[in-house]
Amino acid sequence: MSGIDAYKKTINQTATSRDTEYRLLAQVTSELIKAVENQKGAKGDPKKMSQVASALNWNKQVWDVFVEDCGTAGNQLPRELRAAIVSLGIWVTKETALALEGDGDIDSLVAVNRDIMKGLKPDQAGPSASAPQPSGAVGSILDKA
Repeated sequence: MSGIDAYKKTINQTATSRDTEYRLLAQVTSELIKAVENQKGAKGDPKKMSQVASALNWNKQVWDVFVEDCGTAGNQLPRELRAAIVSLGIWVTKETALALEGDGDIDSLVAVNRDIMKGLKPDQAGPSASAPQPSGAVGSILDKA
């Protein structure tokens, strides 16, 4: 079993989709925060330009999977929430394109991710048994690894 296969198996056995999505957003948001700093001097530095583009593209990929997952038949999120996620995903795509051209606002992408993370963060008292759980959009990201 490869390292990534063992990692996927462990995640599937120990983490909820919500926990996994939270961790993934935390990782990509951390890279976006680095991109904000690197963007300042990126025009003359190919390494910084590469990090900015990589972070933006990774964030877009994550949101593309969230949007795709919202359209699947097995998704148990309320329709209104799925529509809001799709709308945010469309905005992320547009803002990412602008940021790659040097006109977008990476800080806004960070803010959106942080807001979503707040909604995913496990409640201190434990998740409600009746609360709908995301259907596991992150699994698609891990499958591509």
